[in-house]
Amino acid sequence: MMASLEIRRAEAADAAALSHFAARLFRATYRDDTPADDLEAYVAKAFRPDIQAAEIGDVEAAVFLATDGDAIAGYAHLVVSPSPADASLLSRIYIDTAWRGQGLASRLLDAVVSECAARGVERLQLTVYEKNARAIAFYNKVGFVPVGSTTFTVGEDVQTDIVMERAMR
Repeated sequence: MMASLEIRRAEAADAAALSHFAARLFRATYRDDTPADDLEAYVAKAFRPDIQAAEIGDVEAAVFLATDGDAIAGYAHLVVSPSPADASLLSRIYIDTAWRGQGLASRLLDAVVSECAARGVERLQLTVYEKNARAIAFYNKVGFVPVGSTTFTVGEDVQTDIVMERAMR
């Protein structure tokens, strides 16, 4: 099944499909821990097609898609810091449920790491919801270590995220 997947840079034409995919996965990931109104307010703000198009077109970022034909199986969004000494941000990495446990997250992360190397990024950070045990376990496995915590607001719901970091060199 993995052989049919292609990892590629997102293009402007992918914005609507990515918007739908990202909103669906965000809802599925956080619906048990976030009030429905707050969840929908965040989705409406963060995953509109115009927002996805802007993220795809941002020269200081890179959005990678894992696709199976026309279907998106996963994606990653990297925001590159203007200074190599500052940490760049792995803003999102999401894998559709049907593709979890098959190495797809590692393949997307490999694309992010290659982009970091090409841009001279020295450190990569991410934030992960403190209750997302599966994601935390994955990040630990691939070399990220906790370096602090921060808050993340979904609608009006203030949540605690763990800040994790990985050296790129």
